[in-house]
Amino acid sequence: MSRIDSAVESGSVKMLRFAPSGRTLWIVVGRDSEYWTDPELGFCSCKDFYFSSLTKGEPCYHLKSVHKAMLDEKFVAFEFSDDEYTAFLQALVQDSASQLLR
Repeated sequence: MSRIDSAVESGSVKMLRFAPSGRTLWIVVGRDSEYWTDPELGFCSCKDFYFSSLTKGEPCYHLKSVHKAMLDEKFVAFEFSDDEYTAFLQALVQDSASQLLR
């Protein structure tokens, strides 16, 4: 089984929907951390995105996993209030910055 299939099958792909706006964030739980992805923008917070994906133009496996999970409709969904969006996004950005500095 590929890493992508494994991520999808194990429930590592999470969709976070904020209501009532309908804003959506996608998280993939990796081996070492959780990675924030934006499939519409082709963005991932993993180191591979910065060091390989941007130069080679090939999406990282986290982004590929989100695309597959969306296609197969196999992801874990969570609902949050729009009131929680800003704090959640700030925590994601802080987490991502600390991962890049490791």
